[in-house]
Amino acid sequence: MFYPLSAGAVAALVTTPLDVAKTRIMLAKAGTSTARGNILSVLLHVWKNKGLMGLFSGSIPRVMSISLGGFIFLGAYEQVRSTLL
Repeated sequence: MFYPLSAGAVAALVTTPLDVAKTRIMLAKAGTSTARGNILSVLLHVWKNKGLMGLFSGSIPRVMSISLGGFIFLGAYEQVRSTLL
């Protein structure tokens, strides 16, 4: 039962830098180099200015949220499945 929970947590942690880049691109002002949507250049910019902590900013709430959501979803799924069978 805990394998999907931990898999979701690992996936959320690993993809946090991409989420940081996506958020920066979405919030960038039109016409800026960030707004063009080059993910690698945004990640490099964050790495140079904020370091590793910048790439993984917000990772703890993201991991907790996705893990809790997966736990609730899979728990509800298993409950409905056992009720129907």
